Amino acid sequence: MSELLFYRKPVALNRESHRGLRFTPSNKFRFSSEVNSVPLTGIEFFEASRDLPILFSRSESGQFFPLALLSLRNNQHALLDEEGLWQGSYVPAFIRRYPFAMTDNQTVCFDQEADQFSEDKGEPLFDEQGENTQTLNNVLQFLNNFDVSYKRTREFCEQVAVAGLFKPFNIQIMAGDDKPVRLEGLHVIDEAKLLDVDQEQVQKWFKSGELAWIYAHLHSLGALKQLTKRQAESAALAQAREKAEAGTLN
Repeated sequence: MSELLFYRKPVALNRESHRGLRFTPSNKFRFSSEVNSVPLTGIEFFEASRDLPILFSRSESGQFFPLALLSLRNNQHALLDEEGLWQGSYVPAFIRRYPFAMTDNQTVCFDQEADQFSEDKGEPLFDEQGENTQTLNNVLQFLNNFDVSYKRTREFCEQVAVAGLFKPFNIQIMAGDDKPVRLEGLHVIDEAKLLDVDQEQVQKWFKSGELAWIYAHLHSLGALKQLTKRQAESAALAQAREKAEAGTLN
């Protein structure tokens, strides 16, 4: 997949030049703090819909793809604590795959500047013969599963677009700090038009489980209120911290 958000220095993994590379998994996601949305695959809709709105973006070429909205503000989100631990109920796979990624041509990459890599500590990615260790095989399995889910989601979006179900989602809401935010350039699935879709197509979506994706997406729109509340709490905490620091300086 082409999107390499977060990656400061992505390079292709090579069993010769990276023979001594070791990896230490981390449950901290501070690297994601400067984005307000990430791509989401269809099989994630159920878990993500509990506290993340799922909306659809449209590329310049006209292709639709779902996003998990993390924040109502640009270049930030409030789902991390001071330690970088995730505070929501679900971490999107797009974030969990970091610092590894798989490109559209199946090349496995990693962020060479990520803190999880070292030649002194952590689990080796290759054994002494240069073969994959179980650690690397687990990573590859996750990346392959993500790639399959991504491609399936892309096909699903193409079918929804052909059926004419996408409609613009433009709304103005309060972001939690008494400032209105207008969401533009996003799309949702039109539930009313779903009733007019050819029954054969609806049956295919039902059998594949993708009809449930649609309703999970629609259910997720209610999470906008949670996002607003979380952002208000984050803003209040930041203000309190600023006041405390100002009082200390005085």
